[in-house]
Amino acid sequence: MSSFGPLCLSGIAAAMLAVQGSAFACSGPGAMEAILRAERLGWILWVVTLLVAGGAAFAPRLRAAGWRTQGPLFLVVALHPGSWMSARAGDCGRTLVAGSILVAALAPLVAGFLFWRSGRAASAAR
Repeated sequence: MSSFGPLCLSGIAAAMLAVQGSAFACSGPGAMEAILRAERLGWILWVVTLLVAGGAAFAPRLRAAGWRTQGPLFLVVALHPGSWMSARAGDCGRTLVAGSILVAALAPLVAGFLFWRSGRAASAAR
């Protein structure tokens, strides 16, 4: 499998988030509550992603593979929109929420892939 597939999928996801963020405007009486709700959800999903990545990083099977192989887990946590993106860009945090959900759903997939890959490497070494 080439590396073009994941790159293409990430480009599509980024384009969807950009379109979603520019298609909505946020103003009116309920805007501040929506912004605060989006920021809170972003932080909560970031903590969930942190717990998933941290729990996977300390799994004995992944620790045996070494810390350098766990770079994708740390990258998922570092790039999570809940830790760095603001909900005050004019779309009531819709981009923040969509990005946070996407990355939070990606974290267990990355952890599972690393877990699977470490098992394959261990069985190939035998």
